Amino acid sequence: MPKATWNGVTVVESDDIAHVEGNAYFKIADVNSDILTESSVAKPTYCHWKGMAYYFDLKVRGKINIGAAWHYPAPYPQANIISNRIAFWKGVEVQDLPEGRGLVEGEPCLGDKEGWEALCWLIKFSDKKIIPMEEVTKITKIKADEIESFWNNYDVKRYAARYGRLLSGDPQKGWSLIADK
Repeated sequence: MPKATWNGVTVVESDDIAHVEGNAYFKIADVNSDILTESSVAKPTYCHWKGMAYYFDLKVRGKINIGAAWHYPAPYPQANIISNRIAFWKGVEVQDLPEGRGLVEGEPCLGDKEGWEALCWLIKFSDKKIIPMEEVTKITKIKADEIESFWNNYDVKRYAARYGRLLSGDPQKGWSLIADK
């Protein structure tokens, strides 16, 4: 039976898991709630196909593991299987996980994403070396004169670094997204 342990204590044990991208997502209701608290330190992060992840800290035997668990309170439809579920990392041992990766991202889906979420999606999925601002504004619904402020979003910067994109140009002459790799 799959279970997660940390610092010698079982955090959760259940046969009812969602196996997604190699992670076991347990029902939040099955977790030992005495050792789980919403993290005030770990920043939420964005995933282009699952949505916004929020983090929990674990407190066991006087030790705290900051941001050791995450969940998606409102996952995108293609990841609905992880609704009301939680997964673990940062030294939390998950045992008896099924073989393979389980559910993985399907076809890229922009869906109704707009703003910085659509910008993250575009950064990841465009195969163009240069993406002109006309295309960026059409896809993201971000006005050209607002792109710089959207570019400074924490998750946009994370995606840009991970997928090798730079914002090039300036407000007067116009912007483009360029591949830096």
